[in-house]
Amino acid sequence: MKIALVFLLFFTAALHAQIYADFTVKQGTTSLGTFRVLLEHEKAPRTCANFIGLASGKRPWIDVTNGAVRVNRPYYDGLTFHRLIHSFMIQGGSPNGQGTDSPGYSILDEYHPDLRHSSDYVLSMAKSGSPNTGGSQFFITLAATPFLNDKHSVFGKVISGKAIIDGFKNPSLFPTGAADKPVTPIIMDSVVIYGPSYAGFDINAASLRLPHVSGTDLSITRNAAASSMTAIFNRKTKTEYFTYGSPNLTAWSRLGIVLSMNAENAFQLNIESRTEPSYFLRIAPVDYGQIPDAPPNLNSSAKTLRIIFGAGDYLSISPDGAGGGTWSNTSNRSGTITQTAWTDSAPSEDSFAVSNSSAFFISLGDFRTTLQNYPVTDNSVRLETWLSFHTPTTGWTEELGSTPGNRFAFQILPN
Repeated sequence: MKIALVFLLFFTAALHAQIYADFTVKQGTTSLGTFRVLLEHEKAPRTCANFIGLASGKRPWIDVTNGAVRVNRPYYDGLTFHRLIHSFMIQGGSPNGQGTDSPGYSILDEYHPDLRHSSDYVLSMAKSGSPNTGGSQFFITLAATPFLNDKHSVFGKVISGKAIIDGFKNPSLFPTGAADKPVTPIIMDSVVIYGPSYAGFDINAASLRLPHVSGTDLSITRNAAASSMTAIFNRKTKTEYFTYGSPNLTAWSRLGIVLSMNAENAFQLNIESRTEPSYFLRIAPVDYGQIPDAPPNLNSSAKTLRIIFGAGDYLSISPDGAGGGTWSNTSNRSGTITQTAWTDSAPSEDSFAVSNSSAFFISLGDFRTTLQNYPVTDNSVRLETWLSFHTPTTGWTEELGSTPGNRFAFQILPN
């Protein structure tokens, strides 16, 4: 009786730690059925909260075709799987069906040692080659892809309807054309979120460090003689402003983006070369205030960078503030460092006009140093890496360069 009771309690606890996403899909007009994903909301809460918020319509997002802020509108319903590589993965979540857009914001990467690209059926976030550039696009693996571990954020796994996923591996059933795009569209009719843990999962918790999309109050003045306009609004800290314009409230085009790193009241944004008889502006802000800044100066004698390779193995680097310093590791080896430099990728002051979303730079810094008499080679080794801060003192390395590199956790320690 006691054994049965213990089993029942265990089963009940497991049941109440579940959130699911049901994908109902079709090929052209032919229904393929529904497959179910178990979302790893306890191990990847940030990524799951973002996905759940978009799928349910509970997170606002920006329609990047016209700058409108969409509220209470499910994001994925009607979108396609725009990319299919039969021996690799199938990718979706792009409104324009080309993989070149987003919900108007990006989120911090999120890695957990238990969540690996170890088989097919794994649900993971797509992103560009830079850290922290995931937004809405995701992929489902069609084979084990361990080279993506700690590069893309795993946040779920298909647990039923696997025959649908298996079908995507067959080129004769799902042929593709240019850019690996399915010849016949594979469409998500709906993505429905449910489960015993859904109601209690706070997708807006501050600890998740997710951006927030909203509107903004602005006043507009126009100088017809100079063919210019000025939008005046209160610029906020760590906020990205998408600016759109239209001559007729029908055809909209993106005019630019302003990345604001500090606050300024009555900020003036000038719009030049507007000769139309009437012209309209729309500005959509994305508040990144909850994500951590990279420190302004890591190349100082007050801090030590510890890169953690796993299983208690680490490398500690202690700059001296003058381009030198020391290194040490868990094997009791040590040496000096030279040519040490640190660049905060997004300084904490001013605003910047950018052509593409650049908010991912807020939590990034560029660290470079040369380790003298490094183990194994006993020669100098050049270390060049992004440091991506997920908290004020911890994060992940992202090696610089065009080829995929190793990624390790790090922490910043006071000296």
